[in-house]
Amino acid sequence: MILNSFKLNTVIVQLQYADAFELWDNAGAIGRQLCAIWPGLKVVEGQPQNQTLKANGVTIRTGFSVSTITLSNLTSLESKINQVQETFDVWRKMLALGEVKRISTRGIHVKEFLSMKDANAELFSFNLVRWPTTKVFDQPLEAELNGVEMLYRFEDRNSFSVLRLKAERLEYEAELNTDFFEEPAIHKSKNHLVIDFDRGLLGTINADKFRMDDWLKGYQHVLRRDIEKVIKD
Repeated sequence: MILNSFKLNTVIVQLQYADAFELWDNAGAIGRQLCAIWPGLKVVEGQPQNQTLKANGVTIRTGFSVSTITLSNLTSLESKINQVQETFDVWRKMLALGEVKRISTRGIHVKEFLSMKDANAELFSFNLVRWPTTKVFDQPLEAELNGVEMLYRFEDRNSFSVLRLKAERLEYEAELNTDFFEEPAIHKSKNHLVIDFDRGLLGTINADKFRMDDWLKGYQHVLRRDIEKVIKD
């Protein structure tokens, strides 16, 4: 299984719905209930149209028409499914969500490499894309930051699945206080191969009957069942 060599880096669960005016009346109660579900959650932003709470490894945005849960620093999605289900139940009740227009889950898996060249080589090994053999667009073929990004989209009126693959370099730079550090700044970079899978339901979804826990388990099952039908390891 190709995903066994990747780390689940981020999961984003999103709901879209008709304007929920109940947010104005219930913002405080929503915040208290979410804090009971997610230990350490603190308010980082509060506006009439949304509230954002954050703790280590989780950011929750409750909005007037869109709400999201963003999970990071994961060991597995399974360990968070019950909390995501409980969060959905809070939104459904406190925002009076009889129907939802869209429910989606996006999981970003990464595999680290020493260089972009190595990450690209792994992606090319799947034989999904052709790299030119001669110089094009006046750019060198062997430039350090060359990369490939590709997308498969499968969609109808009721659902969608989007699979993205790319090689990327992430860079972090920050100035340091020389009273405490010898160096005036720090610079770090990482090279990744990314498998990014976004799956969702569209149309009119009965929020009372929807089971978020079953949806998340199904999301993982579908990804693992079909990923190698697209990517040949």
